Amino acid sequence: MRPVRHGGVSLYWLGTKTLWALAAFSLLSFLAVLYLVFRDLGLERPKTAAVYPPPQIDTAIAQAQDKLKADPQDLAALVELGSLHFEQGKDHYVEAINELEEARDLGALDARIFYCLGTMYQEVGLYPFALEEYKRFLRHFPNDREVRMLLAKLLYKQGRFPEAVAEYERLKFHYPKDSLILENFGLSLWAAKALGRALEAFSGLKAMGPEEAKRASFYIGQIHYEQEQYKQALEQLLQCRGQAGAPGFGIQPEKIYAALAMTYQKLGDLASAKEAWEMVLSQTPNDSKAQVAFKDVERRLSRAKKSAKKT
Repeated sequence: MRPVRHGGVSLYWLGTKTLWALAAFSLLSFLAVLYLVFRDLGLERPKTAAVYPPPQIDTAIAQAQDKLKADPQDLAALVELGSLHFEQGKDHYVEAINELEEARDLGALDARIFYCLGTMYQEVGLYPFALEEYKRFLRHFPNDREVRMLLAKLLYKQGRFPEAVAEYERLKFHYPKDSLILENFGLSLWAAKALGRALEAFSGLKAMGPEEAKRASFYIGQIHYEQEQYKQALEQLLQCRGQAGAPGFGIQPEKIYAALAMTYQKLGDLASAKEAWEMVLSQTPNDSKAQVAFKDVERRLSRAKKSAKKT
């Protein structure tokens, strides 16, 4: 059967074109949804400039500068120039900060501005400014793992522990199997004096692997010590003593043995405390606090022996 024509155009062809248009529309809609999903996951966000090989980055900088000569308020060129100077490293941070701050002040909303400024402010020690830039970046990409981690760590470093807890709690919701996030969440809770929740977090960390379990035992032991629960503290600390120097464990041996020494002292086991302080000094012989503690334990042991002889 021949297709019916109307006005010189095949109705069959019109139907085919319509189907193709619908298919194209569906594909574009699907890609748009993927974009939104990836944007929320932080997978597509443009953090910095394009990655140029060293011989080409100077050319790219020159091109951005030429655009700015023609139009000093070309925001795209200004952002590109600042991002390129950021890519060049610390020696060019002053230029990058000036250019990106100018672009931001002129109203540019490119997320690279906030990421680059936050990173540079953090590296030069301007932490309050870095925090604000990371927050601006996260308004664009709220589920970006890397930047939210940077924000949370910086809040912790600044002593803003409840805020750090909130950030890690959000991260933990999205990445429940990430041991680093859970560990930092526990540390933030501990610093915020939410000891019950901290113990719960570290108990969860114990299930994430042998090295994580040893670190968790150390933290739990320290919390028990702070609560004057010395027997429980000793039980936890002994669980991480044997592998104190193992690669990847993450807690320095001297810290473990110092914690053990202090716990033994609280329990009145001076001989074990002396051995633990000796282990600390074998790792850090110039530790003045450990030297004083070791000598104090030696004197107490000596007095105890003399007292025992008299009786």
